[in-house]
Amino acid sequence: MRPASPARGFTLIELLVVVAILSAASLLAFAGLGEDRVQLRHDDTRQRLRHLRTAILGDSALAGYVVDNGRLPGSIAELLGPGELRQRAALAPLFVPAPDADSCTGSTGIALSDNGALLVKGHRGDYLGGLAVNGRFRDGWGNVGINDDAANAGWATALATPALHISSLGADNAAGGDDYAADQTLAINADDWLLPIAGWTVTVNNARRGGDPANDIPAGRLSLSLLVFVNDGDGGQWRRYSSAALPCLDGNGDGEVGGLACARSATVAFGDGCKPGVTVAGQGRIPQGRHLLVLTDHGADGQPWTADDVVSGGSTPILAQIDAIAGHNLPAVTLEIR
Repeated sequence: MRPASPARGFTLIELLVVVAILSAASLLAFAGLGEDRVQLRHDDTRQRLRHLRTAILGDSALAGYVVDNGRLPGSIAELLGPGELRQRAALAPLFVPAPDADSCTGSTGIALSDNGALLVKGHRGDYLGGLAVNGRFRDGWGNVGINDDAANAGWATALATPALHISSLGADNAAGGDDYAADQTLAINADDWLLPIAGWTVTVNNARRGGDPANDIPAGRLSLSLLVFVNDGDGGQWRRYSSAALPCLDGNGDGEVGGLACARSATVAFGDGCKPGVTVAGQGRIPQGRHLLVLTDHGADGQPWTADDVVSGGSTPILAQIDAIAGHNLPAVTLEIR
């Protein structure tokens, strides 16, 4: 019988080769893991920008910060809490007889408390749905702002109404850069949240019946006003946009008013501006959301936007709630005088 061969161990060179192979494999694994982590942060930032867009513009036609407040947020913090802004509630729109022509607003007017007039407006709370951590909604990199972290949580924001840009400064937390250090930006432009009111037409039908001449409505007596809420630290403002004056409307069935031929119905248009007959380029744009359309009586002087303007209909105002959706035409509306 041949004697058993002695057990053969690894040589030093073989051990060194094994260690080198294991080290190289570990380095490759850690490098891949690091690359995956960086990609996750990049993708998370992109997803957080989507969350910001949804918070501002909503995930449906009548949701989001703009719909509730009538304007873009001034900071990321405004999406998380109302601060000094008016909080969400059923509000009575304010009809101002003679608004300022530049701002389209005024502080003295008539609150329309009729149930059909009430609009739910104001800041509704956390528009980011609990995604903030310790009161901050940061990008995927966890960047911290140098000067305005309390307001913008490391995001670079640029508000120049009607546009808003929100940017993550990337892996290096500095403007510019390439690859993972490059900025990622959410751009919200005018067409994303504003609609032109210029050219929008509304029909008014005089549904009164009988031979009484008082049922006739002379030309220039009526127009239409759209009331739009814009939130601010003073409790909010109601902007008034007015159409041109309506022509005469027959009410007693003889086909004329004051000797002039008249129909029972007429259609009137809004212009680019808020005061009738005054065009201000770009002023006639309204935010996405629900607004209140009212038939307006010019009062004894027959002139619009003066102190004796009132909502037509007295204790039963003639009105309709209007849903404005960015990217769509304003709806066709007919109001009836009874």
